[in-house]
Amino acid sequence: MSDTAHIQAVTLDKFLTAWKDQAVEDTIALWSDDFKQQLLPSSLGVPSHSRAESEKIYPKLTGSLRNWKLDIKEVVHDVGRGTAAVYATSQADTPLPNEKWTTDFSIFLSFTEDGLRVNRLDEMVDSGFYADYFPKFQQWLRENMSPKEESH
Repeated sequence: MSDTAHIQAVTLDKFLTAWKDQAVEDTIALWSDDFKQQLLPSSLGVPSHSRAESEKIYPKLTGSLRNWKLDIKEVVHDVGRGTAAVYATSQADTPLPNEKWTTDFSIFLSFTEDGLRVNRLDEMVDSGFYADYFPKFQQWLRENMSPKEESH
């Protein structure tokens, strides 16, 4: 295995472990300074997020999910292109009454040139689940966010 392949593989493994463990800080630590996140499909109309924007959103979403279970079904790592694709399913309890997090999705990671960080994360979500759950979750956030959190 080449040095590049090994470095990317270690970064990918760290990313997947942090995701599976809901380790927000460990996940964010792997993002490059120029990190971008895009929710797909594009028909959802969600703009891409910078690292700063993602650092605000990701902990709120992740922190709201309890009894998180992530089952990684498939990982494809293309060293030459500096990318990886992951298909996974997840389940969790949510803060919303009678709402369960049950979804499957794919993520597409792009690595920095040195392979040590992730500079792009595209997430292909279940658009039906997203359309149903996220407006309710955003309302819950508005109702339950402290004034201190709102200023961030």
